[in-house]
Amino acid sequence: MNIRTIFLVAAAAATISAPALAQVVRPKVSLAQAVATAESQLAARAYDAEFDMDLGDMVYEISLVKDGKPLEVLVDATTGKVVRQSKPLKARLPVVGEHLKAAQTAPRTLSQTITMVEEATKGQVAEIGLERRGGRHYYEVELVGAQDRDVLVDVRTGAITPLIGD
Repeated sequence: MNIRTIFLVAAAAATISAPALAQVVRPKVSLAQAVATAESQLAARAYDAEFDMDLGDMVYEISLVKDGKPLEVLVDATTGKVVRQSKPLKARLPVVGEHLKAAQTAPRTLSQTITMVEEATKGQVAEIGLERRGGRHYYEVELVGAQDRDVLVDVRTGAITPLIGD
């Protein structure tokens, strides 16, 4: 195959795939909206949320705590409706219990935290999860379109710290 043939094949492939790229579907519902819906409908506090694909459907997978027990829901990223909910789990690891307590007693909801981070960083939260570092609870946040791609948010104070090299 000569170089001219390689360029023609590459150009044809780019032309064929361009319409497919133009049809990339984005969620109509933000992560903050999905979390707020889950928290409201279940009367629970979220502590972890991320975008996911479920059998070809765009969903947000959200972990919540209600009455000290963990729940997980899927919220449709197009309609904003809760499409699936798990039952509370009975067995828990000690670290999970700490996370649940921290989430339930946090001064702001996860949806409020997401909104706060997006306003402060001018980025969009793609994923957020609760973790413990140095005896304190933080939300580790992955951002899109912000100067700092990953940040930590102190659950108690709301202080936002760039996460470098983690």
